Amino acid sequence: MVQVEPNLVVAFKNFAPFGAVVSAEQQAALDHSITMKRVEAGLTNLSYWGKVTTLNGKDYMICEGYNDLLLGLGGEITVDSKFYYSIDGVKWMDLPAIDGATASRAANINALLAGDAAKAYHVEEDGPIQTASGEDTKDPAAEPGEGERVETKLTFSIPELAVLRQRVDAINTACGVIPVNAFQPNAANRIELNRLFSGVAHPDKLESYMHRSVAPGGRTLASDLRGSWAINYDPFRQIAAVRSLLFPGYTFCYSGHDAMWGSLYCGDGICNNELMFML
Repeated sequence: MVQVEPNLVVAFKNFAPFGAVVSAEQQAALDHSITMKRVEAGLTNLSYWGKVTTLNGKDYMICEGYNDLLLGLGGEITVDSKFYYSIDGVKWMDLPAIDGATASRAANINALLAGDAAKAYHVEEDGPIQTASGEDTKDPAAEPGEGERVETKLTFSIPELAVLRQRVDAINTACGVIPVNAFQPNAANRIELNRLFSGVAHPDKLESYMHRSVAPGGRTLASDLRGSWAINYDPFRQIAAVRSLLFPGYTFCYSGHDAMWGSLYCGDGICNNELMFML
């Protein structure tokens, strides 16, 4: 998630009224450790992504870094994000990427994370159907003689860090908000900050915001499922807050005073599958 606020303390003050609270000790640690990690990792951008809560209270603080935003051939924006996690906000460790099969299995785990990186979750899937002779059959509609068909189960061990990465990726895909016209492509098809950006015309409307994966000039949040976003606007402070109801805990803030913005997640990382019944 792109954080374009140079002062973390100022940014956290905007998020605090909406439940995204970071303690003063963590703020002090993050203000220095993120800069040091960015230099160490050789990244152009590294920002505080948010926090995923756990059962034992040792929450995972997440940072997201990248070098370039590229405009793909299909018109979508691609970013090679690198994620890091920390327990104390001082020492940052790699949060490795996972493959598609692991991600689909991790998505079936709806429990709160334990807060132990060494913990493993077990997911069962239907295995191949075997006959009495021990041979596998790939045709589930086949009906051999009575007692010849044997169904098997496969058990997969999913590390907690893989579940954490799957939840971070899912939130990034579904959320990741930026203001309209805040970025523009250059001649090399790289997406860069629009230096002429002077703010959005209607900060209290969803039409003023879009997903960061959508090309400049593409569809806005108003095109998403109706009721999946909630927006609050304070005309006196000129601060708009866009919150996701699909992933409760994600908040995007926009300040009209200086045309600055940022996003933060603070929650358990679990998707709200009951949203359709809430609309």
